Amino acid sequence: YQYSKAMDNSSENQGWEVSDQTRNYYDLSAERSVSAHDIPQSLAVTYVYELPFGKGRKLGNNWHPIVNAVAGGWQMNAIFKADSGLPLIFSAPNNSFTFAAVQQPNIRPGADLRVANRTIDRWFNTDAFFQPADYTFGNAPRFVDEIRYSGTNNWDLAVAKNFRPLETMRVQFRAEMFNAFNRVQFGRANSAFGNPSFGRVTGTAPGNTARTIQMALRIEF
Repeated sequence: YQYSKAMDNSSENQGWEVSDQTRNYYDLSAERSVSAHDIPQSLAVTYVYELPFGKGRKLGNNWHPIVNAVAGGWQMNAIFKADSGLPLIFSAPNNSFTFAAVQQPNIRPGADLRVANRTIDRWFNTDAFFQPADYTFGNAPRFVDEIRYSGTNNWDLAVAKNFRPLETMRVQFRAEMFNAFNRVQFGRANSAFGNPSFGRVTGTAPGNTARTIQMALRIEF
């Protein structure tokens, strides 16, 4: 388990997601916010469990060889991963008329950026934002801590059956499921103020894939 907070005034550029730019080159303190890669909480759990059935195990040590071949020698593996979502970077039509290429929106004082019943069509409170006046910079932080991707909640599961047809040979059959419960991690909501889709989620997070199942047979001798 990890609890952390990453802060900076300039993060890495990632072509697929982050294009970090500066609104005011003469006041970099205005760019200080949580980092593009800030993940406050992260949990990873993994285990390997051999079921206590079959030859050499707690139960079934004296089973008939046929019964042991079917019910003995099973093993379960799992990896569970839960993470906070990444923060969103906001933008607005650039009316600062400076050399900067970007503009941030304003956030209304005291406004709650979250919504009670979040949906992909309304991921955050869009009414909390408004366009800055001409020749001014928006007050929204570079990355908004309160508004993030949906978090990761993923299980990778595997079951395996071990055989020993000969003393010198070991056979293992494996069935593995990645994203076993087929959960979706939504990607970034549209955070460009003034865009008709502002506040809507239109895709999944990078790396999020549908359930994948694969099977393998391994022979050791």
